[in-house]
Amino acid sequence: MTTARDIIEPHIEAALAEAAEKKISTDAMARIMFEKVLRIWRETRTPEDIRTEIMEAADHLDPDEDFMFMRP
Repeated sequence: MTTARDIIEPHIEAALAEAAEKKISTDAMARIMFEKVLRIWRETRTPEDIRTEIMEAADHLDPDEDFMFMRP
């Protein structure tokens, strides 16, 4: 069974590889991806729901902590 992760990850990796070849920072790429994520979420989610999702992610930034990205 194909997952959303199976679909998106190769595209992200290819975009990051192309950016590296063209000397474009990963930070710039991430900011644009985040902008696109917010645009997609705004189509179906409330601002409060998006805020909750982002705050939950921010609360789990410790790289030594397991984190499952889940909707509240």
